[in-house]
Amino acid sequence: MMYTFTAHSQVSKVVVTKNTEGNFELQRNGEPYYIKGAGAKDHFDLLVKSGANSIRVWSTNNKAFLDSAHKHGLTVTLGLHVRPERSGMDYNNEYAVKGQIEQLKNEVLKYKDHPALLVWGIGNEVDLRYSNFKVWETIEILAKFIKEVDPNHPTMTVIAGVDPSKAYYIKKYCPSIDILGLNVYGSIENAGANLRKFNWDKPYIVSEWGVNGPFEARTTSWKAKIEPPNGLKADLRLRRYQELIEKDKERCLGSYCFLWGQKQESTATWHGMFLSNGNPTEAIDVMQYCWTGEWPQYRAPSIRDISLENIGWRKDHIVAPSSQVTMKIEYLKYNNNKVIFEYVLYPEAFSDKIGGDIQTSPEPINFEIVNQRDNELVFISPKIKGAYRIFAFIKNELGQSSVANIPFLVE
Repeated sequence: MMYTFTAHSQVSKVVVTKNTEGNFELQRNGEPYYIKGAGAKDHFDLLVKSGANSIRVWSTNNKAFLDSAHKHGLTVTLGLHVRPERSGMDYNNEYAVKGQIEQLKNEVLKYKDHPALLVWGIGNEVDLRYSNFKVWETIEILAKFIKEVDPNHPTMTVIAGVDPSKAYYIKKYCPSIDILGLNVYGSIENAGANLRKFNWDKPYIVSEWGVNGPFEARTTSWKAKIEPPNGLKADLRLRRYQELIEKDKERCLGSYCFLWGQKQESTATWHGMFLSNGNPTEAIDVMQYCWTGEWPQYRAPSIRDISLENIGWRKDHIVAPSSQVTMKIEYLKYNNNKVIFEYVLYPEAFSDKIGGDIQTSPEPINFEIVNQRDNELVFISPKIKGAYRIFAFIKNELGQSSVANIPFLVE
């Protein structure tokens, strides 16, 4: 079905310009447009209520995202899925390259007049573990094509972190790229400064950001990744938004937090701002504060600390099989009358996947609870040796949640 236009759904004119202060600015239909966005495919009602104005999606394989975003008054940075080398794409194979380019040109023609479209995202992390720099030729061919057929929307390509060679190659080989998209987790701390150091002289969008990723995490001696409690992750999101993203008025056009949804990435709770059951976590509250300057009326409780046998979450935890183990959490209740606790045990989900590649979630394990009160759980460890991870979930009566976990080894 083609998009049916109404008087209110004409194509938007989006340009990258400089404002009177000499700072880069995105303008949409003549008005300044600062991106307050999330990588999101659902929960759009809550996204709008929280103060966001835009979503980022990674490919064109679902027109429903565009239509739904438009219905909610959200714009879309629309990804063109340029296959990365690590997925088996060979940029020396001219037939494969041409075929991909033609297919993506058709996608551009299909969506260029959609009223929700804001920016084209040409490729996502094609530079992750790559060795063939010819991929930048494909990026430029597509960006140049967009310039010819769609004068209404800027072009962006998205890289995994910032380094001098990427900035150089994109500047040299992709002159038709208007904006650099940065997927930065731990590296967000110096991203703005580094771009300037590496002579990138165009604006940028923080196209993915949030907490440090599993690939940056400390690990236990048995290689399980150590995930901070939700409360500390929420603090980190707040600081990064206020001190790093919002502060760069000169070059940064806005950002897309990651992830307004849920996915398995080392754990089921690492990047997701929702739990797998759809409950929102306190990361949602933080983003509302970032976007609007106000906390929601009802806030999620917040787990600040978690320990096993009085040993904190940053350390290794090794227990005997079938033994009694005590886990404690410290949390903030905020203005909630009632807080509900739940504890779930999983086998450790070891994975060497990278860059958002799909991972499967493990199934929970039944375990014996000896005693459970307010913030303390006494349970019996599994009798089978191996690596496990225990999760503590707390929520208020509205389902707003916080989570923390501890990996442990039975030996």
